[in-house]
Amino acid sequence: MAADGGFAHAGRVMTVLLVATDEEAAPLRERIHRNHHFRVISHTPSPRLALAQAHVLLPDVTVLDPSMHGDSDPAALFIGLRSLTPPSGVILRTTPATAVLPELHAVLEEGAVHLAARDDQDALMDALITIGRRRESCDPDQ
Repeated sequence: MAADGGFAHAGRVMTVLLVATDEEAAPLRERIHRNHHFRVISHTPSPRLALAQAHVLLPDVTVLDPSMHGDSDPAALFIGLRSLTPPSGVILRTTPATAVLPELHAVLEEGAVHLAARDDQDALMDALITIGRRRESCDPDQ
């Protein structure tokens, strides 16, 4: 792992799909791009559209913000993202109201979703780096 939170493989960039409103996506994109190992490849406020984009783009990580529109079941979105080949890592930015949604309980118990408090400026990057480290240590080509 590099000192800047990067990965040992030179040139490896983790792709990120944001599911958030335009207003929330802009500062998230800026924050994510501060680390040159991560690039936002698309964003949408719609979970349904995000899943469709994920099937085409195959992002390494999908970041879900509480501002996303409720046009589908969040648990179905998580299951869909995790069923991709390879599966997308999922980070759910939480507020006190969204931290323990009953429909997400089973998905959260499986450990397939990283939680990052929305008001914690470092939590998102910590979760991205954690997913990046796991992906690096599980390289199927090695």
